[in-house]
Amino acid sequence: MTKSKKKTINLTKILDQMIDWSFECGEILNTHLVKSYKTPLKLLDKGKQGLATEADLLSEAYVMKEIKKHYPDHKILSEEDAFKKEAALKAAGDDEYLWLIDPLDGTNNFYNRVPYFCVSLALSKGNETQVGVVYNPVTCELFYAVKGKGAYYIRLVGNKEVKLRLKTGSMKKKRFEEALLSANLTSKRVEKDLLKSFPQVRAMRRFGSAALELSYVAAGMLDAYWEYSLQPWDMAAAGLICEEAGVKISNIKGEDFHPFCSSVLAANNHLYPELLSILNK
Repeated sequence: MTKSKKKTINLTKILDQMIDWSFECGEILNTHLVKSYKTPLKLLDKGKQGLATEADLLSEAYVMKEIKKHYPDHKILSEEDAFKKEAALKAAGDDEYLWLIDPLDGTNNFYNRVPYFCVSLALSKGNETQVGVVYNPVTCELFYAVKGKGAYYIRLVGNKEVKLRLKTGSMKKKRFEEALLSANLTSKRVEKDLLKSFPQVRAMRRFGSAALELSYVAAGMLDAYWEYSLQPWDMAAAGLICEEAGVKISNIKGEDFHPFCSSVLAANNHLYPELLSILNK
């Protein structure tokens, strides 16, 4: 008897599927967003884990159905409900294919009708993300990357489509007084004394979606983003997009980035060393 060959996985095909799925999720989210102006969204309180809406659950159910149909042997870890995190960590350790999905990242914004939320889909093997897609259905911004093949940004501006290959590693040197940074400075996890030692920057922002904020760093729209406590589905896709764009990304201690880090720091390469030093004082 001959041994059955392992099925070869086509990452380009998977990318196309993920983009299609993100657009379908975007339709679900936008439909519920429009309805919310007349009828309040159904809200699920997850306690310490935050909020979820009917749109979170429907978009997640759609993606999970598609993954199970096309890739029944793959494991899934999603924000709302899927395999337990321990099982996902084991899959990563065993070098298995694992989907890390958050079909609505930025639920608080979505619930309040703030147009900064997104669909975040990633496929990892072991500790390495292979394909990542981040899509904001309101602004029609699409970020995506395949490991080793670069990162890209597509946006509809009027009737025109803008498509860019992201290469922030080659951007001009920036000083802090020129920088636009994003961080959750109101979090209880942030040491208040940190702000006293922080250099003056051009401005600080907080968008409320880790996947979007990391993607904005990859595109050079933000110069840095950091957060002390995130989940794998928050940063798997956008982390790969940053890596493929040439952005310096690690955890806050400066250790190598992977989707199972508990913290993240992504920054313009010229700002990264000093920012890392400040955050670790």
